[in-house]
Amino acid sequence: MLQETKKLDQLTTTRFIAALSVVLFHSARNLDIFKFLPMLTAGPAAVSYFYVLSGFVMALVYYRPGKPFIFSKYWLARFSRIYPVYIFSFILTCLYYIEILSKIKPDKVLANIFLYQAWFPRYAQTFNIAAWSLSVETFFYMLFPFLIIFLARQPVKRVIWISLVFWGVSQVIHSTLMIGFMPEEKYLLAYFPIFHLNAFLLGVAGGIWYVVNSEQKINQFNNQILFWGSLVFILLILSLRGFLPSFPQSFSLDEGLLAPFFLIIVLALAMDATYLSHGLRHPWLVLLGESSYALYILHVPFRWLFERYLELTGSALANGVMVIIYVPASIILCILVYKYIERPARDWLRAYPLALLFMMVDISLIFIMVKLSFLIRVGNEIDGYIRTQNLTLRVGIVLFFVFMIVFHFYTNHSWRSLSLAILAGGVSLTMFIYFAWISGWVESFPRSILLLISILVFVSIYLSRPLIQYINARFISLSKFT
Repeated sequence: MLQETKKLDQLTTTRFIAALSVVLFHSARNLDIFKFLPMLTAGPAAVSYFYVLSGFVMALVYYRPGKPFIFSKYWLARFSRIYPVYIFSFILTCLYYIEILSKIKPDKVLANIFLYQAWFPRYAQTFNIAAWSLSVETFFYMLFPFLIIFLARQPVKRVIWISLVFWGVSQVIHSTLMIGFMPEEKYLLAYFPIFHLNAFLLGVAGGIWYVVNSEQKINQFNNQILFWGSLVFILLILSLRGFLPSFPQSFSLDEGLLAPFFLIIVLALAMDATYLSHGLRHPWLVLLGESSYALYILHVPFRWLFERYLELTGSALANGVMVIIYVPASIILCILVYKYIERPARDWLRAYPLALLFMMVDISLIFIMVKLSFLIRVGNEIDGYIRTQNLTLRVGIVLFFVFMIVFHFYTNHSWRSLSLAILAGGVSLTMFIYFAWISGWVESFPRSILLLISILVFVSIYLSRPLIQYINARFISLSKFT
Protein backbone atom coordinates (compact mmCIF):
# COMPACT_ATOMS: atom_id res chain seq x y z
CA MET A 1 0.00 0.00 0.00
CA LEU A 2 1.17 3.55 -0.72
CA GLN A 3 2.80 5.20 2.26
CA GLU A 4 2.50 8.68 0.82
CA THR A 5 0.09 10.17 -1.67
CA LYS A 6 1.79 9.77 -5.01
CA LYS A 7 1.43 12.61 -7.47
CA LEU A 8 0.81 11.35 -10.98
CA ASP A 9 1.55 14.31 -13.22
CA GLN A 10 0.89 12.31 -16.38
CA LEU A 11 -2.75 12.09 -15.32
CA THR A 12 -2.84 15.84 -14.66
CA THR A 13 -1.93 16.46 -18.29
CA THR A 14 -4.87 14.34 -19.50
CA ARG A 15 -7.25 16.72 -17.71
CA PHE A 16 -6.26 19.45 -20.15
CA ILE A 17 -6.97 17.20 -23.14
CA ALA A 18 -10.42 16.39 -21.77
CA ALA A 19 -11.13 20.06 -20.95
CA LEU A 20 -10.05 21.13 -24.44
CA SER A 21 -12.50 18.60 -25.89
CA VAL A 22 -15.30 20.31 -23.91
CA VAL A 23 -14.18 23.74 -25.14
CA LEU A 24 -14.22 22.55 -28.76
CA PHE A 25 -17.61 20.90 -28.24
CA HIS A 26 -19.12 24.22 -27.19
CA SER A 27 -17.36 26.37 -29.77
CA ALA A 28 -16.20 24.40 -32.81
CA ARG A 29 -18.23 21.25 -33.36
CA ASN A 30 -20.14 22.85 -36.25
CA LEU A 31 -16.99 23.75 -38.17
CA ASP A 32 -16.41 21.56 -41.22
CA ILE A 33 -13.00 20.32 -40.09
CA PHE A 34 -14.37 19.06 -36.78
CA LYS A 35 -17.34 17.38 -38.41
CA PHE A 36 -14.78 14.93 -39.81
CA LEU A 37 -13.00 14.64 -36.45
CA PRO A 38 -15.88 14.21 -33.98
CA MET A 39 -13.64 12.59 -31.36
CA LEU A 40 -12.02 16.00 -30.82
CA THR A 41 -15.35 17.59 -29.89
CA ALA A 42 -16.72 14.77 -27.73
CA GLY A 43 -17.11 17.06 -24.72
CA PRO A 44 -19.97 15.23 -22.96
CA ALA A 45 -18.04 11.96 -23.05
CA ALA A 46 -14.97 13.78 -21.74
CA VAL A 47 -17.00 14.80 -18.69
CA SER A 48 -17.33 11.09 -17.84
CA TYR A 49 -13.55 10.86 -18.00
CA PHE A 50 -13.35 13.70 -15.48
CA TYR A 51 -15.63 11.77 -13.13
CA VAL A 52 -13.56 8.59 -13.44
CA LEU A 53 -10.34 10.52 -12.84
CA SER A 54 -11.89 12.41 -9.92
CA GLY A 55 -12.93 9.19 -8.19
CA PHE A 56 -9.51 7.65 -8.83
CA VAL A 57 -7.56 10.59 -7.41
CA MET A 58 -9.81 10.96 -4.39
CA ALA A 59 -9.40 7.28 -3.56
CA LEU A 60 -5.66 7.73 -3.95
CA VAL A 61 -5.72 10.53 -1.38
CA TYR A 62 -8.30 9.30 1.12
CA TYR A 63 -8.29 5.48 1.02
CA ARG A 64 -6.57 4.66 4.30
CA PRO A 65 -8.10 1.50 5.88
CA GLY A 66 -7.92 1.51 9.64
CA LYS A 67 -7.33 5.26 9.87
CA PRO A 68 -10.01 7.82 10.81
CA PHE A 69 -11.49 10.00 8.11
CA ILE A 70 -10.95 13.68 9.03
CA PHE A 71 -14.13 15.32 7.77
CA SER A 72 -13.15 18.92 8.53
CA LYS A 73 -9.98 18.78 6.43
CA TYR A 74 -11.83 16.96 3.68
CA TRP A 75 -14.62 19.55 3.36
CA LEU A 76 -12.14 22.42 3.47
CA ALA A 77 -10.00 20.81 0.77
CA ARG A 78 -12.99 20.19 -1.50
CA PHE A 79 -14.46 23.66 -1.02
CA SER A 80 -11.15 25.43 -1.61
CA ARG A 81 -10.54 23.26 -4.67
CA ILE A 82 -13.62 24.15 -6.68
CA TYR A 83 -15.59 27.04 -5.22
CA PRO A 84 -13.36 30.14 -5.59
CA VAL A 85 -12.99 29.72 -9.35
CA TYR A 86 -16.57 28.53 -9.68
CA ILE A 87 -17.96 31.65 -8.03
CA PHE A 88 -15.64 33.74 -10.22
CA SER A 89 -17.15 32.06 -13.28
CA PHE A 90 -20.64 32.68 -11.89
CA ILE A 91 -19.90 36.38 -11.47
CA LEU A 92 -18.62 36.60 -15.05
CA THR A 93 -21.76 34.85 -16.27
CA CYS A 94 -23.90 37.31 -14.30
CA LEU A 95 -21.98 40.12 -16.00
CA TYR A 96 -23.08 38.70 -19.36
CA TYR A 97 -26.69 38.63 -18.15
CA ILE A 98 -26.45 42.00 -16.41
CA GLU A 99 -29.29 43.63 -18.34
CA ILE A 100 -31.81 41.03 -17.16
CA LEU A 101 -30.16 40.05 -13.87
CA SER A 102 -32.79 41.86 -11.79
CA LYS A 103 -35.56 39.86 -13.49
CA ILE A 104 -34.09 36.38 -12.93
CA LYS A 105 -35.97 34.47 -10.25
CA PRO A 106 -34.16 33.99 -6.93
CA ASP A 107 -34.60 30.20 -6.95
CA LYS A 108 -32.66 29.98 -10.21
CA VAL A 109 -29.88 32.16 -8.80
CA LEU A 110 -29.68 30.16 -5.58
CA ALA A 111 -29.59 26.84 -7.45
CA ASN A 112 -26.47 28.01 -9.27
CA ILE A 113 -24.80 29.63 -6.27
CA PHE A 114 -25.20 26.52 -4.12
CA LEU A 115 -24.51 24.08 -6.97
CA TYR A 116 -27.68 22.02 -6.94
CA GLN A 117 -28.89 23.01 -10.42
CA ALA A 118 -28.29 19.56 -11.96
CA TRP A 119 -30.97 18.05 -9.69
CA PHE A 120 -33.64 20.14 -11.43
CA PRO A 121 -33.85 19.78 -15.23
CA ARG A 122 -35.24 23.30 -15.67
CA TYR A 123 -32.14 24.75 -13.95
CA ALA A 124 -29.44 22.44 -15.33
CA GLN A 125 -28.48 24.70 -18.24
CA THR A 126 -29.12 28.08 -16.62
CA PHE A 127 -26.31 30.63 -16.26
CA ASN A 128 -22.99 28.91 -17.10
CA ILE A 129 -24.02 25.90 -19.19
CA ALA A 130 -20.86 23.97 -18.25
CA ALA A 131 -21.51 24.30 -14.52
CA TRP A 132 -24.03 21.44 -14.32
CA SER A 133 -21.12 19.02 -14.05
CA LEU A 134 -19.83 20.88 -10.97
CA SER A 135 -23.25 20.33 -9.44
CA VAL A 136 -22.82 16.60 -10.10
CA GLU A 137 -19.27 16.68 -8.72
CA THR A 138 -20.54 18.40 -5.57
CA PHE A 139 -22.93 15.48 -5.07
CA PHE A 140 -19.98 13.10 -5.39
CA TYR A 141 -18.02 15.12 -2.83
CA MET A 142 -20.89 14.90 -0.36
CA LEU A 143 -21.26 11.16 -0.89
CA PHE A 144 -17.58 10.26 -0.97
CA PRO A 145 -16.69 10.24 2.77
CA PHE A 146 -19.42 7.72 3.55
CA LEU A 147 -18.60 5.74 0.41
CA ILE A 148 -14.88 5.46 1.16
CA ILE A 149 -15.51 4.53 4.80
CA PHE A 150 -17.79 1.72 3.62
CA LEU A 151 -15.45 0.54 0.85
CA ALA A 152 -12.42 0.60 3.17
CA ARG A 153 -14.04 -2.26 5.09
CA GLN A 154 -14.51 -4.40 1.98
CA PRO A 155 -12.07 -6.68 0.18
CA VAL A 156 -10.70 -5.11 -2.99
CA LYS A 157 -12.33 -7.75 -5.22
CA ARG A 158 -15.72 -6.96 -3.71
CA VAL A 159 -15.15 -3.25 -4.29
CA ILE A 160 -14.44 -3.90 -7.94
CA TRP A 161 -17.52 -6.12 -8.34
CA ILE A 162 -19.74 -3.56 -6.60
CA SER A 163 -18.58 -0.84 -8.98
CA LEU A 164 -18.99 -3.00 -12.08
CA VAL A 165 -22.46 -4.21 -11.11
CA PHE A 166 -23.56 -0.66 -10.30
CA TRP A 167 -22.15 0.52 -13.65
CA GLY A 168 -24.04 -2.20 -15.54
CA VAL A 169 -27.34 -1.65 -13.74
CA SER A 170 -27.02 2.11 -14.15
CA GLN A 171 -26.52 1.77 -17.91
CA VAL A 172 -29.54 -0.52 -18.30
CA ILE A 173 -31.79 1.78 -16.27
CA HIS A 174 -30.65 4.85 -18.18
CA SER A 175 -31.13 3.13 -21.54
CA THR A 176 -34.58 1.87 -20.53
CA LEU A 177 -35.69 5.36 -19.50
CA MET A 178 -34.14 6.93 -22.59
CA ILE A 179 -35.74 4.54 -25.07
CA GLY A 180 -38.97 3.40 -23.45
CA PHE A 181 -40.28 5.70 -20.75
CA MET A 182 -39.09 9.29 -20.98
CA PRO A 183 -37.24 9.94 -24.24
CA GLU A 184 -38.45 13.54 -24.17
CA GLU A 185 -36.77 14.26 -20.80
CA LYS A 186 -33.39 15.08 -22.32
CA TYR A 187 -32.20 17.40 -19.56
CA LEU A 188 -33.10 14.92 -16.84
CA LEU A 189 -31.38 12.01 -18.59
CA ALA A 190 -28.29 14.00 -19.52
CA TYR A 191 -27.59 15.96 -16.34
CA PHE A 192 -29.18 14.19 -13.37
CA PRO A 193 -26.35 13.36 -10.91
CA ILE A 194 -27.39 9.76 -10.21
CA PHE A 195 -26.84 8.80 -13.85
CA HIS A 196 -23.18 9.85 -13.62
CA LEU A 197 -22.40 8.13 -10.33
CA ASN A 198 -21.34 4.93 -12.12
CA ALA A 199 -18.30 6.66 -13.66
CA PHE A 200 -17.22 8.16 -10.35
CA LEU A 201 -17.67 4.86 -8.49
CA LEU A 202 -15.57 3.01 -11.08
CA GLY A 203 -12.86 5.63 -10.59
CA VAL A 204 -12.97 5.13 -6.81
CA ALA A 205 -12.72 1.35 -7.23
CA GLY A 206 -9.80 1.77 -9.61
CA GLY A 207 -8.07 4.10 -7.17
CA ILE A 208 -8.47 1.59 -4.35
CA TRP A 209 -7.07 -1.19 -6.53
CA TYR A 210 -4.11 1.02 -7.45
CA VAL A 211 -3.34 1.95 -3.83
CA VAL A 212 -3.25 -1.74 -2.90
CA ASN A 213 -1.29 -2.94 -5.96
CA SER A 214 0.86 0.02 -7.01
CA GLU A 215 4.07 -1.46 -5.63
CA GLN A 216 3.77 -4.56 -7.80
CA LYS A 217 5.86 -4.72 -10.94
CA ILE A 218 3.89 -5.00 -14.15
CA ASN A 219 4.75 -5.89 -17.70
CA GLN A 220 5.13 -2.54 -19.44
CA PHE A 221 4.50 -4.03 -22.88
CA ASN A 222 1.13 -5.43 -21.81
CA ASN A 223 0.37 -2.16 -20.05
CA GLN A 224 1.01 -0.26 -23.30
CA ILE A 225 -1.28 -2.61 -25.20
CA LEU A 226 -4.07 -1.98 -22.69
CA PHE A 227 -3.57 1.78 -22.90
CA TRP A 228 -3.41 2.12 -26.67
CA GLY A 229 -6.09 -0.50 -27.24
CA SER A 230 -8.54 1.31 -24.95
CA LEU A 231 -7.68 4.71 -26.41
CA VAL A 232 -8.14 3.54 -30.01
CA PHE A 233 -11.42 1.82 -29.12
CA ILE A 234 -12.78 4.99 -27.46
CA LEU A 235 -11.75 7.21 -30.37
CA LEU A 236 -13.33 4.81 -32.88
CA ILE A 237 -16.59 4.62 -30.94
CA LEU A 238 -16.76 8.40 -30.62
CA SER A 239 -15.98 8.86 -34.31
CA LEU A 240 -18.42 6.26 -35.59
CA ARG A 241 -21.28 6.66 -33.12
CA GLY A 242 -23.58 7.94 -35.85
CA PHE A 243 -22.96 4.86 -38.00
CA LEU A 244 -23.20 2.19 -35.33
CA PRO A 245 -26.05 -0.36 -35.39
CA SER A 246 -29.11 0.05 -33.19
CA PHE A 247 -27.83 -1.86 -30.15
CA PRO A 248 -25.02 0.53 -29.17
CA GLN A 249 -27.19 3.53 -30.02
CA SER A 250 -29.74 2.46 -27.42
CA PHE A 251 -27.10 3.39 -24.82
CA SER A 252 -25.71 6.90 -24.36
CA LEU A 253 -21.94 7.29 -24.57
CA ASP A 254 -22.14 10.38 -22.38
CA GLU A 255 -23.45 8.90 -19.11
CA GLY A 256 -20.56 6.62 -18.24
CA LEU A 257 -20.85 3.90 -20.88
CA LEU A 258 -17.16 4.33 -21.72
CA ALA A 259 -16.11 4.63 -18.06
CA PRO A 260 -14.47 1.15 -17.85
CA PHE A 261 -12.22 2.03 -20.78
CA PHE A 262 -11.47 5.45 -19.30
CA LEU A 263 -10.46 3.66 -16.11
CA ILE A 264 -8.12 1.34 -18.02
CA ILE A 265 -6.45 4.42 -19.52
CA VAL A 266 -6.10 6.03 -16.08
CA LEU A 267 -4.66 2.87 -14.50
CA ALA A 268 -2.34 2.20 -17.44
CA LEU A 269 -0.95 5.73 -17.29
CA ALA A 270 -0.62 5.60 -13.50
CA MET A 271 1.47 2.41 -13.77
CA ASP A 272 3.36 3.42 -16.90
CA ALA A 273 7.14 3.69 -16.67
CA THR A 274 7.92 4.40 -20.33
CA TYR A 275 8.48 7.40 -22.57
CA LEU A 276 4.72 8.00 -22.61
CA SER A 277 4.32 9.04 -18.98
CA HIS A 278 7.69 10.79 -19.05
CA GLY A 279 6.54 12.97 -21.94
CA LEU A 280 3.18 13.73 -20.31
CA ARG A 281 5.00 14.92 -17.18
CA HIS A 282 6.64 17.82 -19.03
CA PRO A 283 6.24 20.94 -16.83
CA TRP A 284 4.40 22.91 -19.52
CA LEU A 285 1.92 20.09 -20.06
CA VAL A 286 1.41 19.70 -16.32
CA LEU A 287 0.73 23.45 -16.05
CA LEU A 288 -1.93 23.12 -18.75
CA GLY A 289 -3.43 20.22 -16.80
CA GLU A 290 -3.44 22.17 -13.56
CA SER A 291 -5.21 25.07 -15.25
CA SER A 292 -7.74 22.75 -16.90
CA TYR A 293 -10.38 23.27 -14.22
CA ALA A 294 -10.29 27.02 -14.82
CA LEU A 295 -10.47 26.38 -18.57
CA TYR A 296 -13.42 24.05 -18.14
CA ILE A 297 -15.53 26.32 -15.95
CA LEU A 298 -14.53 29.68 -17.48
CA HIS A 299 -14.51 29.01 -21.20
CA VAL A 300 -18.26 29.61 -21.61
CA PRO A 301 -18.43 33.03 -19.89
CA PHE A 302 -15.18 34.01 -21.64
CA ARG A 303 -16.75 33.25 -25.02
CA TRP A 304 -20.02 34.96 -24.19
CA LEU A 305 -18.29 38.12 -22.97
CA PHE A 306 -16.00 38.13 -26.01
CA GLU A 307 -19.03 37.86 -28.29
CA ARG A 308 -20.73 40.67 -26.36
CA TYR A 309 -17.62 42.84 -26.81
CA LEU A 310 -17.64 42.18 -30.56
CA GLU A 311 -21.32 43.04 -30.65
CA LEU A 312 -20.87 46.32 -28.77
CA THR A 313 -17.91 47.37 -30.94
CA GLY A 314 -19.70 46.45 -34.15
CA SER A 315 -17.06 43.89 -35.06
CA ALA A 316 -17.81 40.64 -36.82
CA LEU A 317 -15.73 37.50 -37.04
CA ALA A 318 -16.33 34.30 -38.95
CA ASN A 319 -16.85 31.37 -36.63
CA GLY A 320 -13.57 29.77 -37.68
CA VAL A 321 -11.61 32.95 -36.99
CA MET A 322 -13.47 33.32 -33.72
CA VAL A 323 -12.33 29.85 -32.60
CA ILE A 324 -8.73 30.52 -33.65
CA ILE A 325 -8.66 33.63 -31.45
CA TYR A 326 -10.91 32.50 -28.60
CA VAL A 327 -9.45 29.05 -27.80
CA PRO A 328 -5.76 30.07 -27.38
CA ALA A 329 -6.81 33.25 -25.56
CA SER A 330 -8.96 31.23 -23.16
CA ILE A 331 -6.08 28.85 -22.45
CA ILE A 332 -3.73 31.75 -21.67
CA LEU A 333 -6.31 33.51 -19.49
CA CYS A 334 -7.02 30.33 -17.56
CA ILE A 335 -3.33 29.76 -16.87
CA LEU A 336 -3.29 33.26 -15.38
CA VAL A 337 -6.45 32.52 -13.38
CA TYR A 338 -4.87 29.34 -12.05
CA LYS A 339 -1.63 31.05 -11.02
CA TYR A 340 -3.09 34.26 -9.59
CA ILE A 341 -6.60 33.36 -8.40
CA GLU A 342 -7.24 29.62 -8.10
CA ARG A 343 -4.01 28.45 -6.45
CA PRO A 344 -3.57 31.46 -4.10
CA ALA A 345 -7.22 31.28 -3.01
CA ARG A 346 -7.00 27.53 -2.42
CA ASP A 347 -3.78 27.76 -0.42
CA TRP A 348 -4.99 30.74 1.61
CA LEU A 349 -8.31 29.12 2.54
CA ARG A 350 -6.55 25.93 3.64
CA ALA A 351 -4.09 27.93 5.72
CA TYR A 352 -6.79 30.12 7.30
CA PRO A 353 -9.98 28.04 7.52
CA LEU A 354 -11.58 30.47 9.97
CA ALA A 355 -11.72 32.99 7.12
CA LEU A 356 -14.55 30.93 5.63
CA LEU A 357 -16.65 31.57 8.70
CA PHE A 358 -15.99 35.31 8.49
CA MET A 359 -16.84 35.37 4.80
CA MET A 360 -20.11 33.49 5.22
CA VAL A 361 -21.12 35.79 8.09
CA ASP A 362 -20.24 38.89 6.05
CA ILE A 363 -22.18 37.76 2.99
CA SER A 364 -25.18 36.99 5.18
CA LEU A 365 -24.92 40.40 6.86
CA ILE A 366 -24.72 42.21 3.51
CA PHE A 367 -27.80 40.36 2.34
CA ILE A 368 -29.71 41.19 5.53
CA MET A 369 -28.65 44.85 5.54
CA VAL A 370 -29.73 45.40 1.93
CA LYS A 371 -33.11 43.85 2.69
CA LEU A 372 -33.41 45.84 5.90
CA SER A 373 -32.52 49.12 4.16
CA PHE A 374 -35.28 48.69 1.60
CA LEU A 375 -37.71 47.67 4.34
CA ILE A 376 -36.89 50.76 6.42
CA ARG A 377 -37.18 53.23 3.54
CA VAL A 378 -39.90 51.62 1.41
CA GLY A 379 -41.90 49.41 3.75
CA ASN A 380 -45.03 47.92 2.18
CA GLU A 381 -44.34 49.60 -1.17
CA ILE A 382 -41.56 47.15 -2.04
CA ASP A 383 -43.45 45.85 -5.10
CA GLY A 384 -42.53 49.06 -6.89
CA TYR A 385 -38.84 48.51 -6.13
CA ILE A 386 -38.53 44.74 -6.55
CA ARG A 387 -36.15 44.79 -9.51
CA THR A 388 -34.08 47.54 -7.89
CA GLN A 389 -33.82 45.49 -4.72
CA ASN A 390 -32.92 42.31 -6.63
CA LEU A 391 -30.15 43.99 -8.57
CA THR A 392 -28.87 45.86 -5.51
CA LEU A 393 -28.70 42.57 -3.59
CA ARG A 394 -26.95 40.61 -6.32
CA VAL A 395 -24.45 43.27 -7.29
CA GLY A 396 -23.98 44.69 -3.81
CA ILE A 397 -22.94 41.38 -2.26
CA VAL A 398 -20.30 40.94 -4.96
CA LEU A 399 -18.96 44.49 -4.79
CA PHE A 400 -18.68 44.73 -1.00
CA PHE A 401 -17.15 41.26 -0.75
CA VAL A 402 -14.64 41.84 -3.55
CA PHE A 403 -13.50 45.15 -2.08
CA MET A 404 -13.05 43.55 1.35
CA ILE A 405 -10.67 41.11 -0.35
CA VAL A 406 -8.95 43.87 -2.32
CA PHE A 407 -8.32 45.93 0.81
CA HIS A 408 -7.06 42.86 2.73
CA PHE A 409 -9.78 42.99 5.34
CA TYR A 410 -9.66 39.21 5.82
CA THR A 411 -5.97 39.29 6.66
CA ASN A 412 -5.78 42.29 9.01
CA HIS A 413 -9.42 42.75 10.13
CA SER A 414 -8.77 46.45 10.74
CA TRP A 415 -11.52 49.06 10.77
CA ARG A 416 -9.51 51.11 8.25
CA SER A 417 -9.55 48.26 5.71
CA LEU A 418 -13.25 47.76 6.32
CA SER A 419 -13.93 51.50 5.93
CA LEU A 420 -12.10 51.65 2.60
CA ALA A 421 -13.83 48.48 1.38
CA ILE A 422 -17.31 49.70 2.30
CA LEU A 423 -16.64 53.17 0.86
CA ALA A 424 -15.40 51.71 -2.44
CA GLY A 425 -18.22 49.17 -2.52
CA GLY A 426 -20.88 51.77 -1.70
CA VAL A 427 -19.67 54.24 -4.33
CA SER A 428 -19.40 51.51 -6.97
CA LEU A 429 -22.85 50.18 -6.12
CA THR A 430 -24.37 53.66 -6.29
CA MET A 431 -22.80 54.33 -9.68
CA PHE A 432 -23.92 50.96 -10.99
CA ILE A 433 -27.54 51.32 -9.83
CA TYR A 434 -27.64 54.82 -11.34
CA PHE A 435 -26.43 53.39 -14.66
CA ALA A 436 -28.99 50.56 -14.39
CA TRP A 437 -31.73 53.12 -13.73
CA ILE A 438 -30.94 55.34 -16.73
CA SER A 439 -30.63 52.17 -18.85
CA GLY A 440 -34.11 51.04 -17.84
CA TRP A 441 -32.99 47.85 -16.05
CA VAL A 442 -34.54 48.89 -12.71
CA GLU A 443 -37.47 51.02 -11.61
CA SER A 444 -35.69 53.67 -9.55
CA PHE A 445 -32.48 55.16 -8.20
CA PRO A 446 -32.97 55.13 -4.39
CA ARG A 447 -30.13 57.39 -3.16
CA SER A 448 -31.06 57.30 0.52
CA ILE A 449 -31.37 53.50 0.50
CA LEU A 450 -27.93 53.08 -1.07
CA LEU A 451 -26.38 55.34 1.58
CA LEU A 452 -28.19 53.46 4.34
CA ILE A 453 -26.95 50.14 2.97
CA SER A 454 -23.31 51.23 3.24
CA ILE A 455 -23.78 52.48 6.80
CA LEU A 456 -25.59 49.34 7.99
CA VAL A 457 -23.13 47.00 6.27
CA PHE A 458 -20.16 48.73 7.91
CA VAL A 459 -21.71 48.77 11.38
CA SER A 460 -22.95 45.17 11.25
CA ILE A 461 -19.65 43.70 10.00
CA TYR A 462 -17.58 45.82 12.42
CA LEU A 463 -19.69 44.74 15.41
CA SER A 464 -19.75 41.09 14.33
CA ARG A 465 -16.00 40.57 14.63
CA PRO A 466 -15.64 40.50 18.44
CA LEU A 467 -18.70 38.25 18.74
CA ILE A 468 -17.42 35.74 16.17
CA GLN A 469 -13.97 35.67 17.72
CA TYR A 470 -15.49 35.12 21.18
CA ILE A 471 -17.68 32.26 19.91
CA ASN A 472 -14.70 30.70 18.14
CA ALA A 473 -12.53 30.97 21.27
CA ARG A 474 -15.26 29.36 23.37
CA PHE A 475 -15.66 26.58 20.81
CA ILE A 476 -11.91 25.86 20.84
CA SER A 477 -11.77 25.82 24.64
CA LEU A 478 -14.75 23.47 24.84
CA SER A 479 -13.18 21.18 22.23
CA LYS A 480 -9.98 20.99 24.28
CA PHE A 481 -11.93 20.33 27.46
CA THR A 482 -13.91 17.47 25.94
